[in-house]
Amino acid sequence: RADVLVLELPRLMVPGPLGEMLTGLVTAGAFAAFLSTSSGLTIAVAGVLSQDVTGRHWGTRRLGGVAAFRVAAAIAVVVPLLLSLVAQDVALARTVGFAFAVTASTFAPLLVLGIWWRRLTAAGAIAGLLVGGIGSGAAVGWTLATDRTTGWAGVLLGQPAAWSVPAALATMVAVSLLTRGSVPAHAGRFMVRLHTPEAVELQR
Repeated sequence: RADVLVLELPRLMVPGPLGEMLTGLVTAGAFAAFLSTSSGLTIAVAGVLSQDVTGRHWGTRRLGGVAAFRVAAAIAVVVPLLLSLVAQDVALARTVGFAFAVTASTFAPLLVLGIWWRRLTAAGAIAGLLVGGIGSGAAVGWTLATDRTTGWAGVLLGQPAAWSVPAALATMVAVSLLTRGSVPAHAGRFMVRLHTPEAVELQR
């Protein structure tokens, strides 16, 4: 595997104790990078979950700020851990590609339309997120569960972003047009402020 080869490269190039020491340094640096990235992602995900999920009122009870963040952090760690146990035989490069496919199918259309199209509505954004997320997620799950799919079906399921991103984009546009009456009144003003250079003074 490529990742193992990179870690073993110093030992192969410089034999003896010096090669062992260089290999140890490279391995320590790699693990430090892994830990820093994973901890940063965990904090980011836990922050979002604590604001929108664990920190909400559930009946008459509501977790405080620190408690909600701790529960969200546990969820952000346990869920990927369980998924990694299920997909132990999947190559790292392939899982990264799947993660980017799901991300592109959800956030990319939302960011593009949210920044450049003033007619985007909340209903359109939610519908597009559901179509892109569920479609790409189902394709990834199917691809990880079985390798029997061949032909064009196997290609489309193995590369879900090729169709899930356009599907999410089209859904956001269609639903937004159907719910055009719910466009915020300040959408046009917000677009002007978003795309106007800071040096230009705008009248309030």
